[in-house]
Amino acid sequence: MFFDWLTHLPNRRTSVAVSRDVVLAIAGTVVDDGGILHFRFISGNPDDPSFVYDEKEGVVVPVQMAEGTWLAALTRVSVVPEERLLLIENRRRGVSATNLERYFENIARSRDFSTDMQMDLDPLPSPSLEREIQELARIREAALIVNRPNSDWDDAHDVISELADESGGQKAQVVVTAGRGESLSKNEGVLGIIRRHLQRPLPNLRSLRVVGRRFGESIDRTLTLEKHQVRKAVTVDPRLPQDQQDEVIFSATRELIETALPIVRERAAHLEGDHAR
Repeated sequence: MFFDWLTHLPNRRTSVAVSRDVVLAIAGTVVDDGGILHFRFISGNPDDPSFVYDEKEGVVVPVQMAEGTWLAALTRVSVVPEERLLLIENRRRGVSATNLERYFENIARSRDFSTDMQMDLDPLPSPSLEREIQELARIREAALIVNRPNSDWDDAHDVISELADESGGQKAQVVVTAGRGESLSKNEGVLGIIRRHLQRPLPNLRSLRVVGRRFGESIDRTLTLEKHQVRKAVTVDPRLPQDQQDEVIFSATRELIETALPIVRERAAHLEGDHAR
């Protein structure tokens, strides 16, 4: 419902500040690609002065922008509302997940869609993360941050979520460290909670860190959610026309969705099987 409303909002009304010096807006037409909504977001600071560098003279030259225009960076964002999936192009100076969360919440309030909407864009863990945790022989430290999954904590069934629920919290964090020369349990306690979150179709994990080492290794390795997300690398030729660059990214997005959906559905089927036993 929210994204349908957003796609019909005139572009000139989509400009919203997410901080004191960053403004986001939707640029161009939102493309409905068979249930996938492709957005082109721009971000920048309308109050920043603009400069160009003259290589021949070795000097910086101020640029006089036309009134009502400002320099912006482009980021493509695709949404599959029915599957609760959102994919963000990861690029330097692009739109971050945190700013996108603020944008959705701010535009909902400022354009009279909802005064209390909250949106958390939590990463989708790659299956490689659980495999690498399982391969560790000794685990020295484990930490995780969880967000409230919906308007309440009813969808999360673990001691951390229960504590956050009872406290009336929005987010909860825990860090557990093993004793000198010892190891945390791989199946119980905090690692058990982490594994159950990783097996959920759409986990509400905001951040995760596991520090340990494999058999035969003498140096600890750090496994993080940041390094083990479902993602796809693609190279875009900046010399291509903008619409062709868009299609390269959106084509990669479609492929990534085809990778992500089976993972989500397999985890959902596994979870249903566990509940049926």
